[in-house]
Amino acid sequence: MANITVREYHPESGALLGNITTLKFGRVSAGTNTRVKVIDIAFDGVTSVGNIQLGLISAGGVVVNSDPQDKSDDNSTSNGNFGIENTFAFDSAKASQPLTRHFAGLNGSASSSSENNVLIANDRSPIVSNYIYLDINVSSTLAGAVNGAYKVFFDYS
Repeated sequence: MANITVREYHPESGALLGNITTLKFGRVSAGTNTRVKVIDIAFDGVTSVGNIQLGLISAGGVVVNSDPQDKSDDNSTSNGNFGIENTFAFDSAKASQPLTRHFAGLNGSASSSSENNVLIANDRSPIVSNYIYLDINVSSTLAGAVNGAYKVFFDYS
């Protein structure tokens, strides 16, 4: 049976902060971007994983992407409000500014077959994902607390 552990890293130093079960972006002013969060996913109880995808299954009232542009092979787009990128090596420069790639839309069915899931490579190890960078652009019209949810999909052996 596959088990997953999500680990968070310091966005400037790359130091491991610890395992997490909830990703907290903290307070952010309307009309700005959250700080970039850096995570990876480690798999236990398997010899290899593939087809790792991250889906945004709840956006908490934030519009994910009203008009996806420039969709790439990993299904990310050049515009949107939920940033997502991944790299083999930790990249503090990437974590220091708003992300340039985004989710194309919400995975409303919470399905692994959603075209809005973003593919995440695992070039670092057969059982560890690349570093994953996440941020949110919060609309100037949004007020109050927002909760969202991501879901991890993967194949394993």
